[in-house]
Amino acid sequence: MDRRSPTTRMHALLESLLAEHQDLRRLVTLLDRQPSLHADAAAPDAGLLVDALFYLTRFPDVTHHALEDRIAERLLARHALDPDLCAEIEAQHARMARQGLDLMRDLEGAMRQESMSSELVTSNIRLYAERLRHNMAFEELALFPAAARSLDDDDWQAIGPRAQRDTPDPLFDSNVQQRFAQLHRAISAESGCGCDLPRT
Repeated sequence: MDRRSPTTRMHALLESLLAEHQDLRRLVTLLDRQPSLHADAAAPDAGLLVDALFYLTRFPDVTHHALEDRIAERLLARHALDPDLCAEIEAQHARMARQGLDLMRDLEGAMRQESMSSELVTSNIRLYAERLRHNMAFEELALFPAAARSLDDDDWQAIGPRAQRDTPDPLFDSNVQQRFAQLHRAISAESGCGCDLPRT
């Protein structure tokens, strides 16, 4: 018996991942377009850059990408995803996790004028943002459609319990953590998304 949900209804976990992708795109857009976001302690709103990287290395890298890796591994076990695609998704996540932590360290050093130039760090941050954008597009083309087609209720139950978060998204959930309040307002102003309103 086929236990998959009807094709007209996407599983709630996939819907959640897609919603998080939209939120991450708003953050990436801010990093790309805000001219004041520079790795320089004297630059206007320099703290936003620190908060953005802190968020990226503490939430997507730890929870969002880990869930996508479990989906990819489940698809691989069902022979529903090319092994090379699975390996590429996991490699992208591992690479971004390493680069995010390196950027956080370099940013802190540049703001104290102890390491590489602030211009180089700013350029590397924008490159990291572009890699994140590419990763999301890759998953939406390859991973998510395969999951919607091939995973049944037992698969989602196996993935789901381990996917539950101990804490909500500190930046985009309705109760924004105080640390990220300024960044949240900046994203809302830049994108015009209305995300300064609680999401239902």
